[in-house]
Amino acid sequence: MRLPLPAPRLRIRPPRWGVAALLVVALLGAAGSARAIEISLDPPSERGGYVWVDVTLDDVFSTRVAESLSRGMPATLEIHAELWRRRTAWFDRLENTFHGSVRVRFDVWKDTFRVERSGAPPVTYGTLDSVRLALSRAFAIPVGRVGDLQPASRYYVVASAVLRPLTVEDVEEAEGWLSGEVESKRRSGLGIITQLPHAIFDAARNLAGFGDQRARAGTADFRLEDLFPGGRQP
Repeated sequence: MRLPLPAPRLRIRPPRWGVAALLVVALLGAAGSARAIEISLDPPSERGGYVWVDVTLDDVFSTRVAESLSRGMPATLEIHAELWRRRTAWFDRLENTFHGSVRVRFDVWKDTFRVERSGAPPVTYGTLDSVRLALSRAFAIPVGRVGDLQPASRYYVVASAVLRPLTVEDVEEAEGWLSGEVESKRRSGLGIITQLPHAIFDAARNLAGFGDQRARAGTADFRLEDLFPGGRQP
């Protein structure tokens, strides 16, 4: 559905400082406490020549984040995993890493939630509970090749999850949409709020309860033979 545009003489374009000020007021006026995500890892296993670990998340959306998502504010869930090798009398060695992200936003025109993953087509859900249920299923993550593991060495996997309910880029996008820049595809520079140092912006966001939510967990040590139950090895 396309909304009719007002006549050119009657169109009032809000000043950029006004849009930024409104966003800051919205942040500072919605103070609340963020709840940490819960993360758990299953023991690593071998699948198709790779070391896989299943990562499960719980309590992904706090009440504050759920409310902001329902009002159209996007959120990004980032998952990072690392495969480490133990070394005696020395620092452990990082063998491989994996990083993926999931972006969630509410489509106000279609009244649906859109979930976007890199390398996969977007998926839509009718309710936020459906999104929460989908994100609570285990994420299967490849953290390395089995052929690169040394039989006598010990390894472990560390995974972390970060939910970013609001970023500077999101504010810039919203500011451009409100000022008509998205429609006209013109850019006249960053607004006042996006000119602030990230540290100041993060401080205001955290004060309002929109701060990043983080969780971190690791597996127990394992050896190459532990990836093959019953002694089955290639």
